[in-house]
Amino acid sequence: RRDVYAYYEAAMALGRTLFGGFARALGLPENHFERWLTKPPSQLRLVHYPSDPARAVAEWGISAHTDYECFTILHVTAPGLQVMNAKGDWIEAPPVEGAFVINIGDMLEALTNGRFIATPHRVRNVPDERFSFPLFCALDYDTLIEPLPQFVDGEKRYPPYVAGGHLVTQTMRTFRYLKELVADGKLELPESEDHATAFGRRESEPA
Repeated sequence: RRDVYAYYEAAMALGRTLFGGFARALGLPENHFERWLTKPPSQLRLVHYPSDPARAVAEWGISAHTDYECFTILHVTAPGLQVMNAKGDWIEAPPVEGAFVINIGDMLEALTNGRFIATPHRVRNVPDERFSFPLFCALDYDTLIEPLPQFVDGEKRYPPYVAGGHLVTQTMRTFRYLKELVADGKLELPESEDHATAFGRRESEPA
């Protein structure tokens, strides 16, 4: 518990630094996002894939998706992650010692009206033991996510939505047991998310 919480606090501190870096890259004041970082529902997951030679039989452990939050700080110990590049091609993203993978998420794409694009990624099944520690960096639950005025040039490409509603709804659309509860009428998607907005690049057409 002590070690995990220490890692969580350090990763959250890095997340705040990255929020400042993203703000500066967008020509905004470095503290622009601070007002929406009072109690963000940012989740850290610690995933362990034990060694299993049979696992490589199925091609994909996690299918293609984008993360729902602003960005993800990922520490991973073994190959398997693939990301989509600007051409729409899937490329390997092997671990680099002493470095994190930073994936842009849905919220940052919407806030910048598509200036930054959410990173589609997927995970290959590999037989080797693998650890994956993603921290999903979000804004406060009640934050209204919509294109910032300085990035709107005639058209808002993304309708407004509440950050927490997006997290809940996309989670309901992702996990099978939740999708079944929605289909059975036992759970209801948040009203602000009645229609899904597609995020991320599209896969290139095969030659």
